[in-house]
Amino acid sequence: FGTGGWDTDFPNSVLEILRVVVTEADDHQVGIVGGSSQVPNGLWEHRPETLAHWPRGTSLSSLHGGRPRPAVTRLRRTADGVRVTDESGEEREFPAVIFTPHVWTLLNRIDCDPALLSTPLWTAVERTHYMGASKLFVLADRPFWRDADPATGQDMMSMTLTDRMPRGVYLFDDGPDRPGVMCLSYTWNDDSLKFATLSAEERLETLLTKLGAIYPDVDIRSHIIGGPLTVTWETEPRFMGAFKNNLPGHYRYQRRLFTQFMQDGMDPEQRGFFLCGDDVSWTAGFAEGAVTTALNAVWGVLRHLGGTTHPDNPGPGDLFDIHAPLELPYD
Repeated sequence: FGTGGWDTDFPNSVLEILRVVVTEADDHQVGIVGGSSQVPNGLWEHRPETLAHWPRGTSLSSLHGGRPRPAVTRLRRTADGVRVTDESGEEREFPAVIFTPHVWTLLNRIDCDPALLSTPLWTAVERTHYMGASKLFVLADRPFWRDADPATGQDMMSMTLTDRMPRGVYLFDDGPDRPGVMCLSYTWNDDSLKFATLSAEERLETLLTKLGAIYPDVDIRSHIIGGPLTVTWETEPRFMGAFKNNLPGHYRYQRRLFTQFMQDGMDPEQRGFFLCGDDVSWTAGFAEGAVTTALNAVWGVLRHLGGTTHPDNPGPGDLFDIHAPLELPYD
């Protein structure tokens, strides 16, 4: 959630803040050795011993020739499913499709057949609200911030929250004798826009000046051994924002997106196309939301193709009536 960005959340629904607090989503954080990319890379290369439809040891990588297919550019409803066109021009038809990117890409990056979603769902897609966010990282020669301040005996620097332009500063190290990483700024919304028009070097210079006022006796610049790496998610063409956060009144839209995998009552032309991702979930910005909605979509595909779950291991749709989010009367 980011305490440094707390006041930028004031326009959001109080339900978003309550959800983070109640679930302790911002607590008990852990690091992943090698980075969070180890999770998708591990799934891509995983070779299971027991498989129902492929030989033992088959991986997703081997099924796709070692690389993902090109980006999807077009989705069309057909009599038997959904036709998918990619950037290479290749077209393939599938009985069911799971869509994982930010739902806004259905509006401008992908030529999507309007028949795949109902009018209320298209409204929910249009109304989805994404938070802007910017970050800047640099590599340091060592975790010098752990050096003792001769005046106080405390660390020279620490995780920093400020109401000035950097907003949040985060420090990562793998031990005293190895290079460290400094996130010199993590900002959201209006604070992020202050960086959007600056180059990476301009951002770095601005931040070093601002942090110099906070830590006048710390020479951060002398420890930087690599150029700055930056991102502003709202200007990334396939993201258009860092993560979804609902505004007041958006509960109805979120519920429509989250429950879209329950398709028994839908018109036939709207079945077989399943939305998932953290922006479809109630826990946007966290991998948990992406994983849980993906499991919902997989259950939806299973049902769409005529399958069922084992009675001893019911899926999310089997328990929907028990755990479904509250439906408000005005939806």
